[in-house]
Amino acid sequence: MRLPPPLIELISKRLLRVLMEREVISSDHPHQTEEMLVRLITADLRIEDDITEEARQILIEHQDKLRGQEVEYHRLLSKVKGELAQKRGYVLGTASEGEKLPREKIHDLARQIRDAFLTDDDIEYYVPSEEKLRLAVFSALEREMRQDALRAEKARQKIRSMRRRIPEGTEEFQALFQQFYRELVDKGT
Repeated sequence: MRLPPPLIELISKRLLRVLMEREVISSDHPHQTEEMLVRLITADLRIEDDITEEARQILIEHQDKLRGQEVEYHRLLSKVKGELAQKRGYVLGTASEGEKLPREKIHDLARQIRDAFLTDDDIEYYVPSEEKLRLAVFSALEREMRQDALRAEKARQKIRSMRRRIPEGTEEFQALFQQFYRELVDKGT
């Protein structure tokens, strides 16, 4: 999954807080609304995990045909995932390096969250249209993804500032990055 569970929880909490502070929505039961957001985002991202696994299985089934051909596994996997996602009408969350979610995926999640808000009797929205609600959710989600990029950069900076030089890309760098990044997520910074 592209987003670890603690990050999904943090994003959901902050997203709800921002939307309520800006008086875009109100919720009779904010904790339940936050839990709903966590479930929605987690379920959506699990679909991509399932598509990835199905694509891997397809490539395993066809590995005899692929032997001897000049085909990069990663590109082929990406192509099969894209075809499976398109058949299902699913927007992939595959992003460029350093990005957790691409803009298209953020738009898709914003649409799903808006739809969930519209069907939840505990939630009222105060913007003039459903599209404005989706845009407000998109803006808040995009802001949270920028915050996450800053969090990742802070973790990298912490490693770079260590007395002993640890080359980026090494296992040690990755382990430290994961540790420092997780600490920042847990702090909610």
